[in-house]
Amino acid sequence: MTKFLWALAITIVSSTTLAFHPAFAQFSDDFSDGDFVSNPEWVGSPLRFVVASGRLQLQAPAEAAQSFLSVNSTAINNASWEFLSAMDFNPSGSNYTRIYLTSDQADLSGPLNGYYVLIGGTSDEMSLFRQTGLTHTKIIDGTDGRVNLPSVEVRIKVIRDANDNWELYSDVGLTGTYFQEGNVNDALHPSSQYFGIYCSYTSTRSDKFSFDDFVVVGDPFVDNSIRARKKDVILTEIFPDPSPNVELPEAEFLEIFNRSSNELNLNNWSISDGASISKLPNQTISPGEYLVIVPSSSQGLFSSYYNVMGVSNFPSLNNAGDRIVVKSAEGTTIDSVQYSSLWYKDSEKENGGWSLELIDPNNPCGEEENWIASEDESGGTPGRQNSVYANKPDITGPSLNSAVANSPTTILLQFDEKLAWEDVAVSSIFIEPSLTVSRVGFSDGSLRNLEVTLDESMQMSLLYKITVNAVRDCNLNLINANRNSQYFAVTEEADSMDIVINEILFNPQPTGVDFVELHNSSKKYINLNNWTTANREDHSIFNERILTDHDVLLKPDSYLVLTSNPDVVIGQYPNSQIDNFLKADLPSLPDNEGSIVLITDSGKIIDAVVYSDDLHSPLIKDEEGVSLERVSFMTPSNDPQNWKSASTTEHYATPGYLNSNARPENSVASNSINVDPEIFQPVYGHPNFTQIHYHFDQGGFVANAKIFDAQGRPVKTLANNDVLGTEGFYRWDGDRDDGGKGRIGYYFVWFEVFDLAGEVRTFRRRIVIAGQF
Repeated sequence: MTKFLWALAITIVSSTTLAFHPAFAQFSDDFSDGDFVSNPEWVGSPLRFVVASGRLQLQAPAEAAQSFLSVNSTAINNASWEFLSAMDFNPSGSNYTRIYLTSDQADLSGPLNGYYVLIGGTSDEMSLFRQTGLTHTKIIDGTDGRVNLPSVEVRIKVIRDANDNWELYSDVGLTGTYFQEGNVNDALHPSSQYFGIYCSYTSTRSDKFSFDDFVVVGDPFVDNSIRARKKDVILTEIFPDPSPNVELPEAEFLEIFNRSSNELNLNNWSISDGASISKLPNQTISPGEYLVIVPSSSQGLFSSYYNVMGVSNFPSLNNAGDRIVVKSAEGTTIDSVQYSSLWYKDSEKENGGWSLELIDPNNPCGEEENWIASEDESGGTPGRQNSVYANKPDITGPSLNSAVANSPTTILLQFDEKLAWEDVAVSSIFIEPSLTVSRVGFSDGSLRNLEVTLDESMQMSLLYKITVNAVRDCNLNLINANRNSQYFAVTEEADSMDIVINEILFNPQPTGVDFVELHNSSKKYINLNNWTTANREDHSIFNERILTDHDVLLKPDSYLVLTSNPDVVIGQYPNSQIDNFLKADLPSLPDNEGSIVLITDSGKIIDAVVYSDDLHSPLIKDEEGVSLERVSFMTPSNDPQNWKSASTTEHYATPGYLNSNARPENSVASNSINVDPEIFQPVYGHPNFTQIHYHFDQGGFVANAKIFDAQGRPVKTLANNDVLGTEGFYRWDGDRDDGGKGRIGYYFVWFEVFDLAGEVRTFRRRIVIAGQF
């Protein structure tokens, strides 16, 4: 039989089949009434569509974007979907159409569960896809090149019978004959709430999509069994790193717990890590019961444990962290956990052999605050109550951790905990200076990140403030009113020396740690996500270390300290600016000499420094705990004259703030010594002390300072070979070196500074101790 006759036969058989099933007509729309807002009502992006020439047409602004419309439709069993789609251009990977046959969400631009037909794409095909959250899986691969045409008009027919068999047909060019693109059996998402259209387009294609003749016929999904709700079954124990084992079998496992009051059948439930999906067999789990899930190949190792289920295609649990999702047979997410090795809160147990246990099953939304390493001597408690079980309720709302502009019209908001899966109203977002928000939605399945879409573009080099109201966490606590705002800006790509290495502590105190300080010397807002530091030798880069895998915004003229232990650095240097620290691994920084390189996420070297202990002042007796400071942002990084030891007055380091040796750019210092006040009265006066201020055009001078009486006899030593910054002061209370008080009368301060080049400067200033009158 020829392809043409075969397609014709299929059409006849399919039409006959549909004529006999008890059709439940969901809807039809040929737009002959001239609108799409009633009978039926389409919702989504209504301002971007019109009805013209008897068809529904996209008429969006000339910009790269996505638009969609959806309509209520529960057709899924013994169902058919027919429609016409036209594109007045040759489709591509950027310009294509999705027709959503089924969806559990009205918003077709976010995570959902359903099925859609793709028309176009990189293969110029018509294929059937299954969407699970944000994961798209092709289940019928249509013939490549079918719509590789200057313009496209095609009728599509999709049939799904009561046994979950799908058939996809197309009629390219409206010939009147359907061609079968393929068939498949798939039952992952057995129900539907919506049908819809989704257009992805560039600026030149924003008005070249049209649709017509929608006819959807079928029966809704009927579930006669007890259906699990979200959090009825939860993950309570995770064993990602079984080696070296303590006493548990050396095999990965997951534990789930039925916290509902119903016995639940797990048949066709799934557990996934995003890369693989494991289907559960026909087994029930009773209220209050634990179930241990293991790979089929490892089930024998758990023969002595209670209630163990072996499954094929068990997801590989990454030691460092992974996202585990439990779904019902209907595709509803019952529980999800995105764990991390940091959740152990124990560096030894993190190395293997110990499970992660949930602390409070009645707080399943707690995530990292509600998980910890097992305390059981065997390493875990598979199949029984966790060893760390305790009452740990969540009574605090979420906090907004960061806001980052991913593009001129989108902002990514990151929260410190999982949010409730509910729509976030546009009116909940307030931005200063004012910007109009058009949409808010989750950007991924973690439920910690919201993407805010704007109707207008943000300005470059302008700092904005965003405030989020009326958002709740997974346990329905309202957002923390004191932590619901963040500043953000449109980020720009960094060029060489936009960010400089500004300070290095490579020889810390015996109980200390290294640190490297960065300074944003540009006017740009720069995102450090996925930037790295490394060592370099003979133009070879090695020992790369990622600064952060999160968005970190470095503002113009700001500082950032990189160290493996911020608490130690802050404790040893009391003037540290706590808000300017980032916990990060650093490459090797030897005590005598070494190198440090700063690299962007695209591999561009922004700054590089080769250091050695020879750059320290030779007058410093002990270099432990003394940082090297950059003198000038404008001077090359590897100029030896551009690095000096941090000053004594700053406790030998300035982490997170202006270097003690920093030279003001484009200005000249006064190079003078001033006394303020010149006359003072110790103990009883106001003021009762004086300050000797110094201000130089560069740091690194060594100072000796003494107070002499009118006869030229030394009275008080203020400085003895102190290494100075560019400015500071010494205080004199009118006391003497022998502990006595200075007499009323005239004195003068002798202030001598010198550098390694042999330059010596001497200053004398008068001081008067006054008496009572």
